Amino acid sequence: MSLSGNQPPLSVDAVVEESESRSETIETRSTQSKKKSVVWGHFVDTGDKKVVCKHCGSALSKVKGSGTSHLRRHLLTSCKSIGDEERANMLTTQGDDWFDPSTFKFDPELTRGLLTLFFIDAELPFSVTESRFFEPAMRSLRPEYRSVGRQTVREDCVAVFKAGCKVALAELQELDSRVSFTSDIWTSSANLGYLCLTAHWIDKGFQFQKRIIAFKKIPYPHSGQAVADLVEKIWTDWKLDDKIFAITLDNSSVNDLAVKHLESRLSEKMLFGASHMHMRCSAHILNLIAQEGMKLIHTTLENIRELLRHIGSSGSRLQVLNSILDELNLSPKKGLALDCPTRWNSTLLMIKEALVLKGALKRYVNDQGSIKGPSLEEWNNAEDMATFLEPFLDATKIFSSVRKPSSHTYIKEVWTIRRLLLLENHKDSAILMELAIRMQKKFDKYWENPNLILTLATIFDPRYKLIFLAFCFKKAYGEGREANARLDYIRDWLKKYYEEYEKACMDQDSSVGSSQGERHISRKRKLDEEFAQFKSENLDLHSTMSELEKYLQEKPIDTDEENFDILQYWKQNCGLYPTLAKMARDFLSVQASSVASEFAFSTAGRLTDHLRTSMNNETIECLVCSKDWFGPKEEAFDLNKYLPLIRR
Repeated sequence: MSLSGNQPPLSVDAVVEESESRSETIETRSTQSKKKSVVWGHFVDTGDKKVVCKHCGSALSKVKGSGTSHLRRHLLTSCKSIGDEERANMLTTQGDDWFDPSTFKFDPELTRGLLTLFFIDAELPFSVTESRFFEPAMRSLRPEYRSVGRQTVREDCVAVFKAGCKVALAELQELDSRVSFTSDIWTSSANLGYLCLTAHWIDKGFQFQKRIIAFKKIPYPHSGQAVADLVEKIWTDWKLDDKIFAITLDNSSVNDLAVKHLESRLSEKMLFGASHMHMRCSAHILNLIAQEGMKLIHTTLENIRELLRHIGSSGSRLQVLNSILDELNLSPKKGLALDCPTRWNSTLLMIKEALVLKGALKRYVNDQGSIKGPSLEEWNNAEDMATFLEPFLDATKIFSSVRKPSSHTYIKEVWTIRRLLLLENHKDSAILMELAIRMQKKFDKYWENPNLILTLATIFDPRYKLIFLAFCFKKAYGEGREANARLDYIRDWLKKYYEEYEKACMDQDSSVGSSQGERHISRKRKLDEEFAQFKSENLDLHSTMSELEKYLQEKPIDTDEENFDILQYWKQNCGLYPTLAKMARDFLSVQASSVASEFAFSTAGRLTDHLRTSMNNETIECLVCSKDWFGPKEEAFDLNKYLPLIRR
């Protein structure tokens, strides 16, 4: 849906109907004064109680005090000279003058709707409206305001969710690319299981999109059959069963069984019989590899953990430590963070903090004598481990990206870890040698044969293409037969996928022509794309080559740009490589990890705390999904994007 992206809001009719009571611009007392509404920028005042549309030349009435609603309606529905993109831009500028004191008119429905969005975004209990101070506080701002009860607030939140579902459903149905998914299961404080399913895709404007489309209770036991049934039902409800590209799940046996069920049911609707749809969560695999290594220094970790717990559990002990830190010119600590033993990255952060405080902690142990701290050897082991695992932390951060592509980074990060585990790099350290041996076994279990789809995604990075894979295979397997065989395997599957997409593009061109899909692209942009393709076909000395062959033959981009925008590259080159651009949209939408769905669990945990355990499943889903649809707080805030959700 168009809440965190650049798509047009709900519908023109809905926007216009509800703008009647709130978007009127009160004309100034003097006929000479400036008209404040942005609508006037689209009309010429003829001075004879008429205004003329600058776009189509239509004459409309201008009566003092009548406002601008009829003018807005003309621009948003009637004017035939305004294209779809320009009309969408007009929609996003609706309401620029709503809060201008000189034109403001109190609208209780707008206020109620904005409060609904506020409750969802702030994750507030609905009972807040029943506080004895809530209504007086609101009426002090506007005496006409009348509060509503908790049940009405809940119903308003559900209505926002349903409106958002309609927008998202329409957007996904118009999508001309495939959709990838991430999913995970969460258990609430009441021991109820919920399945979160998140959709990921790249739209026509090459903007990365992410929406949680379901957060539903899953029946116990959470078997593979139960997971497959629920996921399939969600896909069917959202009419997505013919748009599925891949799904990323963690590495549980339940998910393996679920994927087998889904593959058998969807084989006729997916490319190559759905045989490549399953992505194993790379962040989870990194966790398993790192945890295997940490077992080697279990005693060291436990001693550090116990020392930090001992000091942090007492205010007086923490005060003693802070006194030592002050003498060492180090910043005082308000508390000492412990790790979650099942999350290796939290353990690494605990180790790194302990190493920063190493001198103070050793002095505390010597001065107090009430607890035994790590030995010198254990401190050295911890330091070696922290240095060794730093690349794992970097890779986890990259794989955990949820609002930009990460699939094209997969091979680079996996090969970085592979090189780190090479035994020849650790000949001088017995502890690191043993560490590498343990972790290599776990690495080989999951990554000896890298995921095909994520490997192919690397090729769509113009900095790497196929030559980067050749480099990686050569480094790992030498100049021999195995490296060549692996590269040939990738090249063959790349060609097979390309041929499928090429056929689909040709079928679409012949059956659709200049139909609905093309009308969303401006005439000028469409002309540019067609010219780029014509130029490629007629001026290239190798015009008989396919798009794929031309792309691979072209020298990789040489750039050190850290934040290289891969989607911008494909947006600029979609005319030159239309089939490959369509492939890139699908392959780059695949998530390397399932973290996107796990993020929802933090929101759900706050919504279902011990004070709100009676909240029903529908309400939990509407709040979790709606909050996600609002987008991250880091994005530039534009109220107009959310107003279609609260129009009644």
